[in-house]
Amino acid sequence: MQRRVWLVGLLAVGGMIVLGRVYSARDTTVDQGATGAAPPSRPLAAVTLNTGAYSVGPGAIDRRTQSIAAERTMHIVAIEHFTGVQGGAWSDNGHILSLDPANPWEKWKDAGTGMEPTGAEGYFGYCGRDYYSEVGGIPDVTTYEAFPSGTHILVPAGARLYMHMYAHNFLEKESAFHHAVRVLYW
Repeated sequence: MQRRVWLVGLLAVGGMIVLGRVYSARDTTVDQGATGAAPPSRPLAAVTLNTGAYSVGPGAIDRRTQSIAAERTMHIVAIEHFTGVQGGAWSDNGHILSLDPANPWEKWKDAGTGMEPTGAEGYFGYCGRDYYSEVGGIPDVTTYEAFPSGTHILVPAGARLYMHMYAHNFLEKESAFHHAVRVLYW
């Protein structure tokens, strides 16, 4: 019985040594595929959707959409968001991207969800902020949003990429809003 246990133990240790050597010989830094070639290097390009400053009347809610046509297929890997409000005015605002021309805030206006995009499929790159930060004096928000490594959002050549905006001016006077999104793609 002791011989059998000793033999099984020896085989287990030997197997671990062999597996350890095989594993350590693998190149784990880059997946080179069957050909041994490094993955292709892809230069990034950028395009910006930008509303410029626009006014929203006292107590009004503005829901607007801006779009661009993809001149070539875009594999979006990161997004830089900018949201600005005149003087950090008390408001509720944000923007979201989609290939769907329907502005989601038009769909949500009767649902009582305000500007929340939670659970909506087909929309990505949400950037917004609540009035608490604005009341605290933060006039503008800039956010960099990178997607997880190896992932991207595909926009086929000729398709339209939409930026849907929401701006709710809580003040009793006119206020300016500004939304811009810089899309980084290969």
